[in-house]
Amino acid sequence: MAETILVVDDEAVNRELLLTILTQAGYEVEEAEGGAAALARAGEAPPDLILLDLMMPGMNGLEVCQRLKQDPRTAHVSVIVVTALGEVSAKEAAVSSGADDFVTKPVRAEDLRARVAAMLKVRSIRMELDRTLAYLQELEVARFAQRRVTLDRVVLATHPGPGEPGPGASILLVDDEALTRDFYGDLLIEQGFRVFAAASGPEALELASQHQFEAVVLDVLMPGMSGLEVLERLRIQDPTLPVIMLTGHATSQNAIAALKFGAFDFIVKGLDHALVAMAVHRAVRHRRTSLQHRQEVETLKARLAGLERALGEAGGGGRD
Repeated sequence: MAETILVVDDEAVNRELLLTILTQAGYEVEEAEGGAAALARAGEAPPDLILLDLMMPGMNGLEVCQRLKQDPRTAHVSVIVVTALGEVSAKEAAVSSGADDFVTKPVRAEDLRARVAAMLKVRSIRMELDRTLAYLQELEVARFAQRRVTLDRVVLATHPGPGEPGPGASILLVDDEALTRDFYGDLLIEQGFRVFAAASGPEALELASQHQFEAVVLDVLMPGMSGLEVLERLRIQDPTLPVIMLTGHATSQNAIAALKFGAFDFIVKGLDHALVAMAVHRAVRHRRTSLQHRQEVETLKARLAGLERALGEAGGGGRD
């Protein structure tokens, strides 16, 4: 089906010229001899494109363009201004009014056809992009709805549910943005972790004092108490607790500071979401291995102390 173009000009000879050029190019052309008629016609059945003369009695082209762009029914319609004014100020005024392009009189057929074709192509791309974005949004809504049950398992800082057994390692997730907490909480729960979420540094420290976590995912930039300060205090509470720092603004200074304070890892948000899950898995394995080694060392020390006592007692008995 041919695209529809509305030609708006108060002079019949100009409308006839544009109609001839565009009809020969295969477009369906409609006419309006003034601004009021153009607005009424476009509002009833929006065309694919409007060719709009600037200099018209009563309502000029600039006002018509502004009204078209302000009306939700016609805001998406591309507008090419046709004017005999060649001054830069006139073109700037047209663009400021919402015009998408402009053609200067006298109109050259080849130039007009090229500009119309290009503008309709842009419109087609925009419409396809809008459809794609709408489709992706529908998919995201469906995905989130399906996973909402899983998200409801995230243990919030205000209602941690103490004593409730979890299927896997307990992870503390700290970020001041709710969307970030939901996203990474969802991701980690799907990996089998039990997630406690906190929206601030003080909440995180309070939770850390009440629960035994095996890893922490901590945002660097937070209002009030920064992530680096929280990291430092967590390390004081438990030097073996691995802390993974998250940031949306990667800088070497932040990374160096985090590692200096004892961060287990440093990850930039948005690069690869799987990196966070992998880092948490590594952190939990590292903590469990470290605790196991420490326990083995303590067991060996206890055995060694027992042997030394036994040898000492045996030696003392021989002297008697």
